[in-house]
Amino acid sequence: MSISFTEEQNAIFQFVKNENSHGIIDAVAGAGKTTTIIESAKYAGNEEQVLFCAFNTSIAKEILNKFRNRGMNRVTVKTIHALGRQILFDNNNSGKPLQLENNKYWQILKSPEIQNKLKSEYQNILAVNNLDPSNIEDPNDFAIKNLIRRVSERLININQKYRTTLTKDDISDFEQMVIHFNIFNEIEVNKRNFKEELGYYFECHKILLQKGNQFSKDSMIIDYTDMIYLPYTWKLYPNNRYNFLFIDECQDLSKAQLQTAVKYGKKGSRILAVGDPHQSIYGFTGADIESFNRVKILTKATELPLKSSFRCPKKVIEIAQTLRSDITGFKDEDGYVININRDEVTELAKPSDLIISRLRAPLVILVFDFINKNIKIQIHEDEVNEIIQELKGIFKHDELNVIIDNLPNEFEDLYDKVTKRWEWIIKKNAERIIDSTERNIYMEDEREYLRNKLDFLSQKYYQWNDECPSILELLKKIRTYISSNDNPIKLSTIHRAKGLEEDRIFILNYNELPLNRLDQKDWEREQELNLKYVAVTRARKELFLVESESLDKLVDEGSLFDELPFD
Repeated sequence: MSISFTEEQNAIFQFVKNENSHGIIDAVAGAGKTTTIIESAKYAGNEEQVLFCAFNTSIAKEILNKFRNRGMNRVTVKTIHALGRQILFDNNNSGKPLQLENNKYWQILKSPEIQNKLKSEYQNILAVNNLDPSNIEDPNDFAIKNLIRRVSERLININQKYRTTLTKDDISDFEQMVIHFNIFNEIEVNKRNFKEELGYYFECHKILLQKGNQFSKDSMIIDYTDMIYLPYTWKLYPNNRYNFLFIDECQDLSKAQLQTAVKYGKKGSRILAVGDPHQSIYGFTGADIESFNRVKILTKATELPLKSSFRCPKKVIEIAQTLRSDITGFKDEDGYVININRDEVTELAKPSDLIISRLRAPLVILVFDFINKNIKIQIHEDEVNEIIQELKGIFKHDELNVIIDNLPNEFEDLYDKVTKRWEWIIKKNAERIIDSTERNIYMEDEREYLRNKLDFLSQKYYQWNDECPSILELLKKIRTYISSNDNPIKLSTIHRAKGLEEDRIFILNYNELPLNRLDQKDWEREQELNLKYVAVTRARKELFLVESESLDKLVDEGSLFDELPFD
């Protein structure tokens, strides 16, 4: 069956076929960019000289299958991380196999050698924070132990962002990077001695990075970020290069990813990138809100529009136009958009529906509601693990396996003990929030969220105790309820819903989008608008806008678990 292409698509095909310059496609949500790219590849010359750079593994598999179905078996399709790994493989003359170890930097940081090298810098950081540096090895000094753990976590975060953004080895660039990613909050940045403290972090990271790079050179053990960082810093190139590069999702590429991809071009080769600047939502990982424009400027690309959505009906397009004014739609159907209350979701949702949320917390509470109705659902495998780990993380390790015989009394005792412990953690986390009103709202929402989780676990513990005599067994059964593959209702955060579509979409807490906080930076505000746009444009037919309850107004993903002072 022949496909009828639009004028915009045909203009792209003619550009690939007849021009010699680079191009960049600005494709709105649902504009058929995948179909457009695959068709464009027919005009890109010898298939063996065509490379498709995919954003992630699932996209790579999808694109590869579509090329194969078109009989284009010789087009190379790889993720950018896989391309970086290939560069390292091509240049590996050590005789040792290339190995992936994602905890590489944690292991290095905890090693006695590095701890010894960092000791004096850690002591300087303790002194700046009015703690006695001579007590650094005192296991009973909780304040010092807590700060050292926070320093270690920050160094790992700094290290990942430093490599993905290709930050220069310069204190001013280093400062700009850590402030951009909120690695230090506003209170800390405005402290009188912040620059002094930052200098100690700078030296710590220099020691850590130098050891990490040398470790990889000696052992050929790398982590995920090394795949796109080491080819750049070691100035390595692949054995095979291509005449034509397609680069997908260019609005979400970090500097390290972009530099990895372009290494695969020859002199005179062409690049056709595709993306939507309004779907840039991965800034927190090291991507850049300016990634789309950076690709355009770097390659001096001709901009090619794909402004009409095949996916969304008219009423959905009207909402999308409030977020991206130039999006238009092909569908004649009006579609269906309705506002509903939170308690209507479990009554209205049916198999194959997709329910999405900006934050994970509302999804967790909705999971409880579905389980209470004995309805099994499907969540992305990574989010299943995150939810189970979140529930598991409420408890200490020795509390998870305890068999509770005297149910009411023993579980109530556990409930009270956990609540008191987390009250301390919530207050400690709240200290980072400058505005007192926002801080109080945060603490109340966190307490309510904790109560919801404990109340649900308590209820299920009594109900399932015969088959689930411990918290750990209880969590195993909960996992079965959220991992269904039998035409289930699907739940997802907006970040993981990007690229998905369904006839019927529910957006939780829609009236709170875009998510706003007092300390947001401009790029974060823009990404929150983009997240709302991504959420709305998943719907093929019906869109349910779910009004929020008071819970989780200001709670960000994972914020409960930033600090765990208990083993």
